[in-house]
Amino acid sequence: MPLAEVLVYLGPFVVDSAWQLEIEEWLGGGDLGAIPPEARLSTLDLLALIPPSVQVVDGVFTAWAGSARVVVVEAFDSTSWDITSTDERILTALADRYPDAHDLPT
Repeated sequence: MPLAEVLVYLGPFVVDSAWQLEIEEWLGGGDLGAIPPEARLSTLDLLALIPPSVQVVDGVFTAWAGSARVVVVEAFDSTSWDITSTDERILTALADRYPDAHDLPT
């Protein structure tokens, strides 16, 4: 599943967030490695930067609301995502949308 799909689904929860990116490897073009790790992008800017054709193989995307971390989306081998949040609404919405999703081990 492309990152764009995850971001669109998370939209109501992260539309006003600022995203911090740590991308190690990706496929499908673009110069994602040029984005400094301290940069923060709006959700819309992030969606524009990473089109559906881009597959993130190894990367972490953190959404911030001010100084509070809202959600962390971590890519593994471009086929799965670990998504963590302290907001139960986000986790419930993801479980409803993706019934095969499961809780991460603690």
